[in-house]
Amino acid sequence: MKLLLFNHEYPPIGGGGGRVTERLAKEYAARGHEVHIVTSAYRDLPRLETQNGCRIERAPALRASPNSAKITEMLTYAASSARTAWRSAKKNRPDAVQVFFGIPSGGAAYLLKRRFRIPYVVFLGGRDVPRPNPDPPHYRHLYRALKPALLSIWKHASYVVACSEGLRKLALQTAPRQPIEVIPDGIDLEMFSPAERPARTPVRALGVGRLIPRKGFDTFIRAAAELKKRAAPPFEAAIVGDGQERARLEALAEQLNVQDCVRFVGSVPYEELPKQYAEADIFALTSLAEGMPLAALEAMATGLPVVSTRAQGMTELIEDGVNGRLFEAGDHRRLAELLERLIHNPDLRRRYGNANAEKARAYAWGNIAEAYLKLLEASAAGVKRGGNRK
Repeated sequence: MKLLLFNHEYPPIGGGGGRVTERLAKEYAARGHEVHIVTSAYRDLPRLETQNGCRIERAPALRASPNSAKITEMLTYAASSARTAWRSAKKNRPDAVQVFFGIPSGGAAYLLKRRFRIPYVVFLGGRDVPRPNPDPPHYRHLYRALKPALLSIWKHASYVVACSEGLRKLALQTAPRQPIEVIPDGIDLEMFSPAERPARTPVRALGVGRLIPRKGFDTFIRAAAELKKRAAPPFEAAIVGDGQERARLEALAEQLNVQDCVRFVGSVPYEELPKQYAEADIFALTSLAEGMPLAALEAMATGLPVVSTRAQGMTELIEDGVNGRLFEAGDHRRLAELLERLIHNPDLRRRYGNANAEKARAYAWGNIAEAYLKLLEASAAGVKRGGNRK
């Protein structure tokens, strides 16, 4: 098949959604499909290049940061990607389109469907789904304004796919009659594999993600301060990632007098992430909202115990008391309590970690790509199913 993929974020810019696109595209190409990706231009990244057997085209977009995009920046991509796709479709018509995030990518796919009758599949990843208490708060007004367009994009898709059951349920609050499939995100099991973790001090709790409000890293820092008050054994809270919140988070760590045990690692190349997980003893996810975070899957595959908020996707990955612990977003005292138990109990860390390494095996990217290809092939064949099911 000839496949056209849209995502305003693609490595080296963006977060987990871009990585999902990259990995699926690589799997599609490895199976002999012709893959064309339209993403955002950024600084001196080449306008056209080939990676992993996939053609990457970067449409003009106003983008100031590699870590996050403002809505005005996304809208420039929405306009330019539509023009790019129109030219591409006229020249080399794809059999099917895959859209990563209904907004801002869905508009281009909708136009191709109306003009050239090219079917498309929509991936729902997180913030592209309206929610009652969004972060940032002004997204509430944005969701209201974009809802008609979003509903139309979903309605005309051959398939709409959420990356977790929790996200599907959230999407159904906006569109109760919309058929939505569930296909989880995946993990590279060769890159992220179980690591040996000898007894060591300090015990290292790790957080990975963009430093943006939605990731809740202030909860991680406040939990470190609580642990310090309790005179817990030597520990370190390491934060891997960068973004707009870094200065504020560093100031918070200084204000709470935990700069000695909270370490800001900054961004690291993706291929160096396995080393970060291997050097950690506990993985902490403090997000207010997610779809299905790749960082959690990566941590699980390396055999780390996970302590997480009940964000979308996490209640499907973590069974409380079996392979990790769950807490309510923002509750730093509860997080501190759960971390303290794991710091004191290496056998419990090992038990949770072994259970996670085993569970992660089901999320190999090959399995996930095959699930998507079935939908893309059905779309190209003109088959459109109904029903809310996994």
